[in-house]
Amino acid sequence: MELSKRKEMILAAIVEFYVKTGEPVGSKYLVSVLPITVSSATIRNEMAELSEMGYLEQPYTSAGRIPSDKGLRYYTDRLLKPFSPSPTEMMRISGSIDHFEGDARVILAESCEVLSELTGTLALATTPFYPDAVINNVQLLPMSKRSALVVFSTSAGVFRSRIAKLQTETDYALYELFYNVCAANIIGNTCGAVTRAALQTVTASLGARALDISPLLVSLYEAIGESTQADVIVKGQPRLLSSSLHTDAPRIIEFTAGKDQLLKLLQENISAGPKISIGSENGYSCLRNACVIASPYKAGGHEAGAIAVIAPIKTDYARVLPLVKYVSDVAGELISGNLDTNNGKD
Repeated sequence: MELSKRKEMILAAIVEFYVKTGEPVGSKYLVSVLPITVSSATIRNEMAELSEMGYLEQPYTSAGRIPSDKGLRYYTDRLLKPFSPSPTEMMRISGSIDHFEGDARVILAESCEVLSELTGTLALATTPFYPDAVINNVQLLPMSKRSALVVFSTSAGVFRSRIAKLQTETDYALYELFYNVCAANIIGNTCGAVTRAALQTVTASLGARALDISPLLVSLYEAIGESTQADVIVKGQPRLLSSSLHTDAPRIIEFTAGKDQLLKLLQENISAGPKISIGSENGYSCLRNACVIASPYKAGGHEAGAIAVIAPIKTDYARVLPLVKYVSDVAGELISGNLDTNNGKD
């Protein structure tokens, strides 16, 4: 339902005062800030109608009004006028992450860190999901006489590593055999094509050295498997304790420890570009007093994941939404650049 222009002005003024101060808004304040000449009685009547329509709430008798979730939804959908990030903020973001190359996870972790710092909120991101990425490099780094670090990279700019515990002491012949096996059976294939059955067949064909090389191939297989699954990065949990969400902070922190539910939350918030999900809309009781502001990032020309913040409902939406979007855009460009560089190596 579309409100009259006067009701929209009143609702916008109440929301903007409330998110700035956390206090209920009365008619006298509105008379002083509205760009129209109107009496206190008229404003009180309009506020009463907005309350009956579900856009405003009265926290206690004789108090002013605060916006309801419905009122905040109307405001963010129809009345919000986002500010562009300031030059200082843009420089801070770019300076924090644009020098990173390589693993998309590192870029996203730094993106969340700077976003949390700038907004004072909890920031999170989903890592890219690339089961069709091509494995373009495998390395083996000795750690001790009976352990080695298996490292591989993909055309999507993803790097993963695993430590393998060996049955025997390492030697040059074992390293050479490992590289030959990878060159013949792994490098150049997609991550999704490297199956446990295929590696077991390869291992069985190696005769006397099968037991020696098996831990290396198992570690490589496990690392490849990790790279095909989306993960969630979370930064800024301590900042919840100093925000207006401090009462809910323990439950929110516990909530963010669950990977599956976080992935679901973010996937629900990126279907139509930058999105604000308010209070009960999030579907989790621990987020009843919070909002989720999410923006997808693109890599390789398609949506690859999302960056978001979990913030108090009393949030400066006009500032935070553009910051989330700007960080997601910069991170996506960096990840895409790494993807192009790695594809150029194939």
